[in-house]
Amino acid sequence: MGWDIRLGGLDPAVTSQVMRHPEQVGNLAVVTRLLERFDAAGHDGDELHDLQAVLYRVSYRAQRAADGIGRALHRVEVGKGPDWPPAAGQESIAFAAPHWRLRCAADSRDVEEWRLERWVAERVIRQLRAVGDALAWRVFSYDRRAIVALSRNDPPGPFWKKAGLGYELGALNEIRERRGGFVLLHDLTSVVRIMDLTEVEASGRRLLREVKASNSPSATAKARKQIKRAERLLAAIDGAEALPGEEAASLWRAQTQFRTHLRELAPLLDHAQRTGAATAWIGGRVVGALHLPVTAQRAQPEERWSAYAAARGRLLHRHLGAGTTLHRLRGVSADTTGRDPATAPWGIYPLPAHHRAALICDYLVLETFISADDIAREFRRLGLNAAVLLPAAHESFDSRSEIISVTDPRHQRRIVLHGAAVSQLLMEFVHTDRLIQASTEALRLLHTPGHSLLIYSNEPPAWY
Repeated sequence: MGWDIRLGGLDPAVTSQVMRHPEQVGNLAVVTRLLERFDAAGHDGDELHDLQAVLYRVSYRAQRAADGIGRALHRVEVGKGPDWPPAAGQESIAFAAPHWRLRCAADSRDVEEWRLERWVAERVIRQLRAVGDALAWRVFSYDRRAIVALSRNDPPGPFWKKAGLGYELGALNEIRERRGGFVLLHDLTSVVRIMDLTEVEASGRRLLREVKASNSPSATAKARKQIKRAERLLAAIDGAEALPGEEAASLWRAQTQFRTHLRELAPLLDHAQRTGAATAWIGGRVVGALHLPVTAQRAQPEERWSAYAAARGRLLHRHLGAGTTLHRLRGVSADTTGRDPATAPWGIYPLPAHHRAALICDYLVLETFISADDIAREFRRLGLNAAVLLPAAHESFDSRSEIISVTDPRHQRRIVLHGAAVSQLLMEFVHTDRLIQASTEALRLLHTPGHSLLIYSNEPPAWY
């Protein structure tokens, strides 16, 4: 069975066990410390290298544990004992210390207990990759075009037993010794899925590196294929080619400047951390935050949840009530870490490290609501025809969902806003007028950009 299972698809009792698992709780502290080091490092190559070394070690530990848990689960499923912990050399054991803490007994023969262990291990791996994603965004100067383009490959698998890992680490260290600077190991990210390394030169130029494990014909052919694909992806960054993949999508950067309400979130999250929950009206959206550990510690957590739901309901009625209830759009942070390369990772949000870590690890849940009808109304004020395409009372959508159709009656041009643009509006708190300006800009082009991913201009300052 697959392991890409969302918390929302699990029984609430199982979800509670996942969130209370000692490794999941411990990973919150690990991710917080890593993000604090990330903040302190800035663009210092030595500091980033030291951070990456720590990230490599904790990721290695989690991946090694996940492999052993998967083996134990398989054994239990066929009626054998779990044989935990797995056999390993002393050097591997020392590097992966401390020992992985199970919630179940080491000799348990309960399949569901081992499945829960596997879910937790996979979540920890994904959460650690989120720190690697923050590193990648910094390395590529917060240029979303580069991140989206370089993510157009199969998702990364575990690296801890990868055949060519030693060669990659050797190449990384050799580059460091010869030229200094920082070298990003792609295996630690979920977003850079092409080539093996990115070298950041003193000039700021970034070089993609493919490392061959041998000079065999097959290794040479594989490296040549990766290089050709990288060349296509780099051409797509500037819009010279469409992105490789099933859809002939292209990256289109509007002249519209990127602006967000992200820095207004900190007081709301601080309040949620003190009381367990908080709601607010921020930038034309209803926003709610739940701090699950604080809520769980309350004598009556159900009452706290009810109070939160009531406060959220009052804000929804006041701001998104009459005339707009049919098309409220909802975004929620829960279990979204590392799932969409086109979305900025929580690790780079301009928030304190402990809030970002709590979002990554799902101990802090953020939800936002906005009215699709209000967005359509703003387009109409500009003399454009706009219609909401979602079914009535439809809050949920995915990146491919058609949300709003906008037509310029004067020039007979039409664009459709899909879920990807709306998700960015909701979860990155982009100013609504920026989406409208960028969309209007696309309509006014002599040749509209077709199926494209919207990239705003001047994005980096939002994440500094």
